[in-house]
Amino acid sequence: MTAFAQTTEEEILAAASQDARISELTAERVLYAADQALDAAAVIVSTLRNDRLVHEELKRVAEGVPGTRAIIVIGPDGRLKHDSYKYPPQDLDLSDRTYFKEGLSRSGLVAGKAVVGRTSGASFVPLVKRIGALTFVAVTSPFALVDVKTQCGDCWSLAIKDDGDLVSIFPPEAQVSPALLNIAVQSNERTGTRIARYRNSVIAVAWIKSERFPIISVAVRGLPDTALPDIDIN
Repeated sequence: MTAFAQTTEEEILAAASQDARISELTAERVLYAADQALDAAAVIVSTLRNDRLVHEELKRVAEGVPGTRAIIVIGPDGRLKHDSYKYPPQDLDLSDRTYFKEGLSRSGLVAGKAVVGRTSGASFVPLVKRIGALTFVAVTSPFALVDVKTQCGDCWSLAIKDDGDLVSIFPPEAQVSPALLNIAVQSNERTGTRIARYRNSVIAVAWIKSERFPIISVAVRGLPDTALPDIDIN
């Protein structure tokens, strides 16, 4: 391998690490804001007795979370109680939603897998927090949690849960396998990079595990076919 090729690989690995860092900062900005907003929403719901005022205050709070179009509040029975996007809220039973169940079983802020809204038909990532008997959800654009690179044809940005479930990916048409995600999930390192052979390509994979939230930011960049992979994940 020539010195030029080695330098190119090092530059691409460094760029992938930087991509992962930018995605981490992007995701944590949203997650911190959502965490605080859902705490504020809990105070609003417990303090105000007028549902219309609750709606208006939740709408105001939701506007402070990047990429979030609504905050909803779900009762202990799984039925929608408040919706900052629509007043009055629709009569919906959300007890079967995975994010509602996760909110019941985990403490702190939980980022769920992207789902499609039953009434809007739009994809969103539920940022969920159980507070008291109620479940508070920030309805957030999937792309708010990753670094959106529109000028790099062979770059992917991903946000995944600490258990390996995919939360968000850009570009949305990118196809990733669990084996690719497991490079980051199964590593004992909080940050790292690997060169992997994946399908018919060689790629650089970089990741950063958030110290505050159960989420991992991953960046993927293409490498020359002559690059020597550390692992084969085909």
